Amino acid sequence: MTARNARRGPALLAVALAAALAARAEERLCRWGGGRSPNSVAAARDLPERLEGVAPAWELRLGTHQYAIPTVDRGLLYLGVNDGGVLRKGYRPSGGGAVLCVELATGRTLWTLPIPRLMEGRVAPLHFDLWKCGVCSGPLVDGDRVYVLGNRGDMLCLDRRGQADGNGGPFTDELAYMGVGAEGAPLLPEDGDILWRFDLVRELDCAPHDTCAGTPLLVDGLLFINTCNGVDASHTRMVRPDAPTLVALDALTGRLVAKDGEGIGHRTLHGNWSSPGAGEVGGRTLVFQCGGDGLLYAFEVPTRGATDAVQTLKLAWKADCNPPHYRQRDGQPLPYSAWNRNRADGPSEPVGSPVCAAGRVYVAIGQSPLHGLGQGALTCFDAASGAVIWRNETVGRTLATVALHDGVAYLPDGAGTLHALDAQSGQTLWTQALGGPVHYANALVADGKVYVGTERGDFWILRAGRDKAVLSTVRLPSPPITVAAADGRLLIPMQNRLSAYGGPARP
Repeated sequence: MTARNARRGPALLAVALAAALAARAEERLCRWGGGRSPNSVAAARDLPERLEGVAPAWELRLGTHQYAIPTVDRGLLYLGVNDGGVLRKGYRPSGGGAVLCVELATGRTLWTLPIPRLMEGRVAPLHFDLWKCGVCSGPLVDGDRVYVLGNRGDMLCLDRRGQADGNGGPFTDELAYMGVGAEGAPLLPEDGDILWRFDLVRELDCAPHDTCAGTPLLVDGLLFINTCNGVDASHTRMVRPDAPTLVALDALTGRLVAKDGEGIGHRTLHGNWSSPGAGEVGGRTLVFQCGGDGLLYAFEVPTRGATDAVQTLKLAWKADCNPPHYRQRDGQPLPYSAWNRNRADGPSEPVGSPVCAAGRVYVAIGQSPLHGLGQGALTCFDAASGAVIWRNETVGRTLATVALHDGVAYLPDGAGTLHALDAQSGQTLWTQALGGPVHYANALVADGKVYVGTERGDFWILRAGRDKAVLSTVRLPSPPITVAAADGRLLIPMQNRLSAYGGPARP
């Protein structure tokens, strides 16, 4: 070894060690049952290809509404639900939410954190946490911490094992937060454990609309979260147009590090519900956030600890997810559809998440199901510049996030059609009519199969690939949302229950 290489040895070793630690951190990070990407693809194997006549390995009764995608990490399942099924002594369901930790092998609930509906101090124009939707945020697991956006608009950092290993801090007032028991009442081992809490509504003066549906993203020790800022109850004006849409918190402490300065609230059509995604572009990481104005924004990752002052996220680029003719006709702006004046044309906003893969970002647009069916689009952007590579306008309005696997993009739309597109060109490979609308479900690709359910309760299993092949269909007892798969289990969350199929039989 030369003297020069000898001097470089420790530095090279440090770089290699840092890379190994980063890879290990990425392996331990679980979001929607997979890695940090919102791509609706799971690595699970030995999953069933038909469910008719098959009894679940176990079934867990939930409340009355359920919209969060389960996250599985090291044998434990984390799920956001509403509080209709919470049986904790001293807790009275209020139409709020709850976070559950469940043993994957048995379906046994290990701990529950009930989150009462936000009542005290409610400002009249605020229009969220009203419909018993509960916690709509998919939990993000990083080591011994679980991050989730609560139904009250607060970002929560939870202990992975709840109160079973003691009450961690700095937050220690879980009893008051849950609204249970008299003064001096004990916490139970079956209770959740909040480590820190950041109230987006009070700290950022934002006004979520309908639900707080953002799933957090973790990049370089920073939590990125959509504030879900939206219109008021009249659906005619923004309550807090100056509030940020995307913020970054220190994952360790919950301190506000950065927020966007793009003024998305002044252009928001209805609400901001899309969860952020990220990707490596030209040797740097970009965070992608879809705005309620119908645009896709790419931000650079700020340096954590660079300053105590709150930073403004640096914009790399932005691009419209709507074709120009969705915005205007004959030089006149087209109005946005609404619950009381359904239109099939006009602009829409992304509700599903942006998925970055191989230097491209894929985004679909849609609206609330109450706004009716209408024109949608799936757009493939260049991740470095925001230039449109291709756009498919045969897709109807959808709330779904695309699933990318082996060069095929799978996307169900609100009209009840599953689209399989060539991920390189955007050309349609095949479609499948599902017999019912799809509102709150992505298609999941796992074990060579595509799983998707409808609002009628029909559950479809198809062979993944460029040629269509239906394997089976079955009617479930309740409409399913996006399914998850891990450790040989197919997990089907429905409005009032969660069923687990496959894997070892329940002991």
